[in-house]
Amino acid sequence: MARRIHGAAFAHQNLTENLQYYIVYASAPKAVSDPENAEGVNILVTGDYHDITQKNFEVLLMSVGLRAMPVVMNDPCLVTNLELNRAPTLVGEGYIWKFAVERADYFQNTGPSGTISPVGFLIDEIHGIVLPSGVMLETTGPNKNIEFVREELWGECEPVAASRARPSNQPQKCDKRITYSVGKKGK
Repeated sequence: MARRIHGAAFAHQNLTENLQYYIVYASAPKAVSDPENAEGVNILVTGDYHDITQKNFEVLLMSVGLRAMPVVMNDPCLVTNLELNRAPTLVGEGYIWKFAVERADYFQNTGPSGTISPVGFLIDEIHGIVLPSGVMLETTGPNKNIEFVREELWGECEPVAASRARPSNQPQKCDKRITYSVGKKGK
C-alpha cells in the first residue's frame, strides 16, 4: 500500500509566458429553447465521446490547436443571447468558449493576404471546416455562425439554468472559471 509522506497533492498549472485570451461565439439556434433539435454550431461538452456535440467541440478544439493549442480553457457555456454577451455580430442562442494561448499574436494576420486582424488566422483557417454534425463553420459572409475575439482580460458567461431568473437584458456569467498561476521566467 502506497503511503504519501510529504505535502498535499493539488492540481496546479504554472505558465511561463504572457497569456493571450480569446473568446469564441458560436450560433446554435434552439440550443436553449429546444435542445433536442438544436441547430448550428452545437458544441455542448457532454464527456460522452460518442455524442455528436462532444465530437463537434473536439473538432473545433483540434482546428484551433493546429496553430496554437490552448493552455487554459473552459467548457463552452450555453447562453440565451449572444449579443448581450458581447458577440460582435451574432445574435440569439449559442455558446461562448474561452481559451488562452501562451504567446501573443499566434492568430494575428498582418498580411499580405487573408483577413488582416488580431484573429485573422482563426477566421481564415476555421472557415469551411465541417463538423461531425454536418454543419460547416462559416466565419465570414451572410451565413456567419462563429466569431472570434481576442481579449486582454478573462471574461465570464453564465450557464443557462442560473440565468433564467435574471432579466434577459443583462449579460450572463459563468461559474466555470479557470484557476492558474503565472510564473516569471528565471524565478
